[in-house]
Amino acid sequence: MLGTDELYKLLYRHMGPQNWWPADNDIELMLGAILVQNTRWRNAEIALNQIKEHTHFNPNHILELPIETLQSLIHSSGFYKSKTLTIKTLLTWLARHHFNYQEINERYK
Repeated sequence: MLGTDELYKLLYRHMGPQNWWPADNDIELMLGAILVQNTRWRNAEIALNQIKEHTHFNPNHILELPIETLQSLIHSSGFYKSKTLTIKTLLTWLARHHFNYQEINERYK
């Protein structure tokens, strides 16, 4: 029986990238995945546009934002207090790994 990872690799080899998630970079993609939880995409997109306008999705700039500012930027997505904590926690963890996705992948395989 195929595991999840093997199935993903098999499908990816046969179908290639699907480009179904609207994001210009990895940070935007991850934040979009957080912000869309328990809301409509339209509301998450408003929040993403606010973050983009203020930080250009620079993760260090997002981390430097005061909590209240980030909460204000993502308010449209709902559950903005918990989503702010999730975003800050994720970006802090990624920063500890210098945003090196290859290193993260190798370490946590």
